Amino acid sequence: MKKKIGISIGIFVIILIVVGIITNYSDSSRITTRHEPKYCIKVVSNDGSKVTYWGLGYKVIRYIGVSPNEPYENSIGIKMGSWFMKYELPKADIIEIEYEGQTVTVNDIKDIGIIENILLNSKYNGEICNGINTHKIILNNDVYYIKESCKEIQKGNKQAKITDEDLNTIKGIIDNKINDEQNNIKSNR
Repeated sequence: MKKKIGISIGIFVIILIVVGIITNYSDSSRITTRHEPKYCIKVVSNDGSKVTYWGLGYKVIRYIGVSPNEPYENSIGIKMGSWFMKYELPKADIIEIEYEGQTVTVNDIKDIGIIENILLNSKYNGEICNGINTHKIILNNDVYYIKESCKEIQKGNKQAKITDEDLNTIKGIIDNKINDEQNNIKSNR
């Protein structure tokens, strides 16, 4: 009898682990494509500024701008990890980016969160390419260089790969900021 109970518990635990792996894989792919996780329990904080999605062995934390009912794509910060992961909004108030001889100051919390997420979540190792620094980004007194020719981010004497999508995201933020500044100058004339 004890052997049957042990086997039943073992099979149940194995099924939970397999289901947890499958739902984690599915929800992580949904999050990377900016869609709401599907196999989670949704919990909204008391003030309505943070939504936590609890899955089997993982959780997704989402900071929202206006209301928990706004579209998932409008989140100002999203992070996925284990149940024990802690995630807070970016601590930087501004990010300075030097690009093509101009210094752009990014102060929008959503844009800061996107750039900070790209820079801080990259895996840095010791191999630095010999490419030309095209962007200099100052974040929390740390200096990062982006080398477009190598598709790398350099921090100190270490580098990490950057995807075309992340590079285009950073360039889009810079272009929007430059366009906003130029429109403000034209409207003040």
